[in-house]
Amino acid sequence: MREKSSILGEIAASNQSFGRFAFRPARIKRTVEENSRVKSFYLESKGMEPPRPGQFFMIWLPGFEEVPMSVSDAGAGYVRISVSNEGPTTAEFHRLDGGELIFLRGPFGNGFSLSGRSFLLVGGGYGAAPLIYAAKSITGAGGRCTFLVGARNKEELLFVGEARGLGIRTTVATEDGSEGYRGLVTDLLKTELKKRSYQAVLTCGPEMMMYEVVRQAVKLRIRVQASLERFMKCGFGICGSCVLDPLGLRVCSDGPVFDGALLLKTDFGKRKRGASGAQVRLC
Repeated sequence: MREKSSILGEIAASNQSFGRFAFRPARIKRTVEENSRVKSFYLESKGMEPPRPGQFFMIWLPGFEEVPMSVSDAGAGYVRISVSNEGPTTAEFHRLDGGELIFLRGPFGNGFSLSGRSFLLVGGGYGAAPLIYAAKSITGAGGRCTFLVGARNKEELLFVGEARGLGIRTTVATEDGSEGYRGLVTDLLKTELKKRSYQAVLTCGPEMMMYEVVRQAVKLRIRVQASLERFMKCGFGICGSCVLDPLGLRVCSDGPVFDGALLLKTDFGKRKRGASGAQVRLC
């Protein structure tokens, strides 16, 4: 196996030539177990371009896949990513601890547009990660937001305490009723939109959940933005593995955040592409 110092030297050299498109090492400052499936990593961000809420990094562990990961927080000297244990690569991430190095490229993509004063945020599962970062930015700028958070059960809820600590009105839905409303977060959305008015809706989570959020908001003529997850190989628009048909929109470079009305003109909520590039129908 090659010496780590040799790998770091090559990465530093390429980084000078290609900037955010090249790998750079990032040391893990500390980790936090968010729930039984999600672990957050606070990375040193010295020399990094500050990410905007909704942007993502391509992150790599030698010997494993390179995967896209959204930013769940950022501040002076750190960037936080929150990783759900979904397969071999993310399982390896969960074995890491403070002081270790990972490699990343970015930040990439278009983030949320946060113009306005009142926002409704709707998150499902680990889709709450980019939304809590957006919520922090909104409240920091003096805006108002409500956070609707859904999960299968109490143990899988994410960032509820953090949102409430920011003074954000937060309502929870769990499918098994172990905390908050028993049912889907989209049921809470219907009630919320009847009770209060918002300038914009932001959403991230399972695609069928987001499809319903977008559909409801567009019907009421409320500006809505959705942050999509797709299979990505390059991260900056070359490979086409993340394309939205039939418009040819690339999630990595044209997104991952899209206007909801535009998404309804694509196969969003209907189909996506798998690792081979073949289309997969969403249930």
